[in-house]
Amino acid sequence: MTAIPEEVLGLRVEVVRSIRRSAALHIIGSDLQVRVPEHVGDERVAAFLTKKRPWIRSKVAEIQRIPPHRPKELVSGESFPYLGRHYRLKVQEGHQVGVCLSGGYLKATIRPTEQGEHRTLRIQQYLQNWYRSRALERLQEKTNRYAQQIGVSPAGVSVRNFRSRWGSCDKRGQVVFNWNIIKAPHSIVDYVVIHELCHLIHPNHSRDFWQVVSRHDAAYPEHRQWLKERGEGLL
Repeated sequence: MTAIPEEVLGLRVEVVRSIRRSAALHIIGSDLQVRVPEHVGDERVAAFLTKKRPWIRSKVAEIQRIPPHRPKELVSGESFPYLGRHYRLKVQEGHQVGVCLSGGYLKATIRPTEQGEHRTLRIQQYLQNWYRSRALERLQEKTNRYAQQIGVSPAGVSVRNFRSRWGSCDKRGQVVFNWNIIKAPHSIVDYVVIHELCHLIHPNHSRDFWQVVSRHDAAYPEHRQWLKERGEGLL
């Protein structure tokens, strides 16, 4: 029996089986996500990867032409995205620690005693906490609004730090979003919300599913492409 390779052309292979009719490939960050119907075995997945190798090679070449993402130093003046806009970070010392959006800046307040590497890690923690909090708040608002428009009732909304997906919807109706999506423009966030809510009607990526998505986001192909090309920069 042919085993599924752990990686292809430097991309880590992740197989996602779900209720769908056809196979599809998605490159998310350094992961090659293979989405297949539940009944498809490992041998057919491996054969699909072999068949798609030219396509994967061309996509890897495209990725390699993109300038490498520089890690943040977490110092004053750096730019951070939130709902499509960029805000400068302002690091200040004080005892009311945390991050807030004020006066057009993302203000990170840390204790004067925190210095060096510990200072950097603390700023990173505060920023992540702020993003997660804002993500949950705004995604709940958007989910409530679009659920009413689509005519569905999700069982709950939460956020997580997914490595290679922007959201998920399980059989119980629980919708989970990648909190990093809150960095994207409103239209992209809306698309992800609509996408997951439509899975409450069609738990697959069939033609019927995309027809429902298109009724609530006519520009969804452009929004999907935006995530494929620029989504890695949000992670």
